[in-house]
Amino acid sequence: MDIGNLTIKGRLFLAPLAGISNRPFRLLARRYGAALCYTEMASADAIFMKQEKTIRMIDITPDEHPIGVQLFGSKPEYMVTAVKKVAEYEPDLIDLNLGCPVKKVVKKNGGAAILKDLKLAEELMAAAVENSTIPVTIKMRTGWDAKSDVFLEVGKLAEKLGVAAITLHPRSRSQNYGDSPDWSKITRLKEEVGIPVIGNGDVKSPEDAKRMFVETGCDAIMIGRAAMKDPTIFSRINHYLDRGRYLPDLTDEEKIILALEHSKMMIDRFGEKNGSKMMRKHLSWYSKGFQGGAHLRRQLKTVNSLGDIKALFDDYLSGNFSSDHAS
Repeated sequence: MDIGNLTIKGRLFLAPLAGISNRPFRLLARRYGAALCYTEMASADAIFMKQEKTIRMIDITPDEHPIGVQLFGSKPEYMVTAVKKVAEYEPDLIDLNLGCPVKKVVKKNGGAAILKDLKLAEELMAAAVENSTIPVTIKMRTGWDAKSDVFLEVGKLAEKLGVAAITLHPRSRSQNYGDSPDWSKITRLKEEVGIPVIGNGDVKSPEDAKRMFVETGCDAIMIGRAAMKDPTIFSRINHYLDRGRYLPDLTDEEKIILALEHSKMMIDRFGEKNGSKMMRKHLSWYSKGFQGGAHLRRQLKTVNSLGDIKALFDDYLSGNFSSDHAS
């Protein structure tokens, strides 16, 4: 598929995930079949104010292409500066977040809050498109609440302004992640605009992905929460879509090998202590379903080094946690 002048060789994208889609995780997602990955959502205000922590989030490497940087903010003048700064890191596209439901984002009038002010949405999109040398895309929800569906209006406006593609998560902000997403709204958006539409929302399995493509006609699928817990989901979905067959699940030993590799990558990137702490949630996800998993996960929540992680997995493989039921 083409997004502006960018050609993407694949139909599955890794969503921007706060605290998750850092460089090590993006590299794993690419290895397992994500055709396009996004950085964590970065604040345009923070970039404008030259906050080093935020700027480090958009520090990408040549082996990550194609890659998108997602920005959020509510000040068009700050967005102009952020777009120009991001361009220095040579991503392949810039995505504007018009859908984040998190309180600390919407309290600053960012994310999904922008859907309450379509004039502001227009100004932000125009500021980005007019000052970017690479494609600009948007990710949005359907509206602020069930009574204010504005996704078609915003989608048409985005296309008119030169936005190159739209990702739609078909829930309102008020729904957060409750209720089921209404995929028919992805279909409606696809029918109303001539730019690519990327579907997003509760794709948790190969069957879900196939159903979304069939039901909505979307051009690609963005996967967030399911990938967060299992970066191999991209290979499983691709295999099913291409061959109509399932890949075998990873064995416990294979999950441990992947968890250790991921841990090393995180420690190399963020340092021994910080990288280990950041891995704790991932280690819990990797060990889900293990025999003795509950006991193992309690211990994994305390790790502070690669040595700690290796020792716990060695203990598990030697049978030390076998008294617990699978969990």
